[in-house]
Amino acid sequence: MSNYHRAILFYNEKSGKSETSGQIETIKEYFVDQNMDLEIVKVPKPPEEMAAIIAQAKSDGVDLILAAGGDGTVSMVGSPLINSDIPLGILPIGTGNLLAKELMIPINLVKALEVITSRESETISIDVLKLDDQYYILNISVGVSSRVMESTTSDEKKRLGVFAYLIHFIQQILGLKLQRFTIDYDGQKESHLASEVLITNGRLMGVEPLEWSEDISLNDGKLDIFIIRAANILDLISIFFAAFSKRKWKSPVIRYVRFEEYCRIETKDPIQAQADGDAVGKTPLVIHVEPQALTLIIPKKEPII
Repeated sequence: MSNYHRAILFYNEKSGKSETSGQIETIKEYFVDQNMDLEIVKVPKPPEEMAAIIAQAKSDGVDLILAAGGDGTVSMVGSPLINSDIPLGILPIGTGNLLAKELMIPINLVKALEVITSRESETISIDVLKLDDQYYILNISVGVSSRVMESTTSDEKKRLGVFAYLIHFIQQILGLKLQRFTIDYDGQKESHLASEVLITNGRLMGVEPLEWSEDISLNDGKLDIFIIRAANILDLISIFFAAFSKRKWKSPVIRYVRFEEYCRIETKDPIQAQADGDAVGKTPLVIHVEPQALTLIIPKKEPII
């Protein structure tokens, strides 16, 4: 049986692959079999309402929080759990599910449930990105990606998955005019003409087997900045080559740095930003590192022989 006794599930009906009735019934039946109390809360909800629900859950003795959705849902649910002793379990029913893939959490719903309730599972404390009063798990970016997120419809995500984003990305990048970005991080300041500035906590790009870099870690206390200058097909080829080889310095159109404390991104005119797939306002932005601030349930690692 499970290590936990009482859980709240935050279920995102708007997630890319959600099939609400069937998935919820599967989850309910699973927790009945586990002899665990389960409350289901449908999201999205405003941050202050999420914080109030989770604060009440702690008072009521809830010892497990679940997020059913994509990376944005994990951020929404995880934000009120920062530096909490209650772990977060992930049911990856969204479009990209990059965090689940990076942590080797099964995409299959029942298998993901088994990871959460198994006594053999482990926990990991990961770094998070803080922007204003909200926390994000995987990435914050300014430039092409924000327009891609905005232009990709729910129907496209349901039909095409992550390839819906890729199609819109290619449409957006071709003929794009570069922007001037001023980036201040840990006391250093740089200025670049670029199409995108990405701050990432994870290595996966969303289209397998592409990765930003194999040495990026979710819990090393650092965040990684990729300053990308891509405005034509040759630039895209250079980026894809760097991603396939997992060696970011191989691409002349990518500038790569790391920071441990803060990063400020400024532009001459305000530009829309996204965080974990959701719009989060416009530049200027100030992002801080919160090291090992969120505890997640993950599958047990196989021993190295």
